[in-house]
Amino acid sequence: MRWPWQKRERRESGGDFADAVVRLIENQAAGSVADASSTAAVEAAAGALSRAFASAEVRGAGWVRDAVSPAMLAQVGRDLVRSGKSMHVIRVGGDGMVKLIPASSWHFEGNHDPASWTVRVTAYGPSTSTTWNLPASAVVFVRWGSTPGQSYVGTGPLSWANTTARLHSEAERSLADESAGPLANLLAIPQDGGDGDEDNDPLTELKADIRGARGRALLVETVNAAWGDGRGAAPASDWKPSRLGPLPPDSMVKAADAAFARVLAACGVPPSLFIDADGTSQREALRRWHMNTVLPLARQLEHELTMKLEADVALAFDTYAVDMVSRSQVVAKLTGAGVALPVALAAVGLSDGDPD
Repeated sequence: MRWPWQKRERRESGGDFADAVVRLIENQAAGSVADASSTAAVEAAAGALSRAFASAEVRGAGWVRDAVSPAMLAQVGRDLVRSGKSMHVIRVGGDGMVKLIPASSWHFEGNHDPASWTVRVTAYGPSTSTTWNLPASAVVFVRWGSTPGQSYVGTGPLSWANTTARLHSEAERSLADESAGPLANLLAIPQDGGDGDEDNDPLTELKADIRGARGRALLVETVNAAWGDGRGAAPASDWKPSRLGPLPPDSMVKAADAAFARVLAACGVPPSLFIDADGTSQREALRRWHMNTVLPLARQLEHELTMKLEADVALAFDTYAVDMVSRSQVVAKLTGAGVALPVALAAVGLSDGDPD
């Protein structure tokens, strides 16, 4: 009951979920997320994860290895960075082989229980599209992340770090606009005779010589006399060109470089992996990226594939090149402390620990 003199209570939905959804809708409406996806930093992160996934060795039954192809894994890696989600439809072809078809668009329905979810999913071909109404168990769905209230919606790093993505896209766009400006060499002369028409332009031959010079030396008359008008009408210098072209400020270049590194970090990539750095820093960056980004996302994909294909699926990566320096240091320290070599090698994953 509310008495007449009492103020009406105002209730608002709050929490990270509501705020995140509002920010996401606003930024998508403004186009900032889409703009950021066209930058070099996003492609560097997406391409790196895509290639890393494609290099994985799929362990499982023969039909599993056929279905979970390098192309499928590469697509998942790229989708996770660019859109935050990836879906493949599980279908059985006429030859009885399981196929994972990349989905172009989809829509989930159901209640809070994922077991009740259904999905309307569409896949596009060169000339036609196919749409299915399927239970969620018939699709492989992987997400970069999601909010607590929308676990069926994948949210990518460009949406979580939308302010940084906007900074990077705007800085890159400013540099691109600057580079798109006119580019020319200007020559000061008393007057421009026209557009090169031989009938009314006295400079036709001179313009043709300049266009076709291609590095050759040209002999031209002086303009000190201003073609008969006297030195007072002549240009200040004789045939000295002035360049007209892009000249971006250093502050904008620095802002773009800083935003490049921040977007990489938001995508789980240590910036030193793509920035000029010494070999030690890049090796450490590669190790951290592989351990902190590639492997955790691969474990999520493994779990989803195992659950939806109803078969054991494992993704194995050759990590020796990633951390061989640290492994050799560990082996040296263990053997120096009196640990048997086979045991030391097994401790870093280079053998099974069997001394025989």
